[in-house]
Amino acid sequence: MSILWSAQAEADLDAIHAFIARDSEHYAGLQIKRIVERVIHIASRPMSGHPVHEDPAAGLREVHSGSYRIIYRQDRDQFVVVTVVHMKQRMPRKRLGGA
Repeated sequence: MSILWSAQAEADLDAIHAFIARDSEHYAGLQIKRIVERVIHIASRPMSGHPVHEDPAAGLREVHSGSYRIIYRQDRDQFVVVTVVHMKQRMPRKRLGGA
């Protein structure tokens, strides 16, 4: 299964890296690596995540990596990462829109 990162998800990773890198470039890189590894792992078993509680009917699922929520959906033979947000953030509905 191929993995597609939405433009929003890519921007999220950039923002996460920039925020952590203000204190430590090393730890910023480690956090991004953990998120990417979690995505690779879950892409092989996408139904193991749980429905996104903000909109369970949307067909989106999520898994956690440390303090981050990885929101995704499965489209036929593609695993689409929709967004990555910190657990303390409120989820804007527009982020749940897609790739």
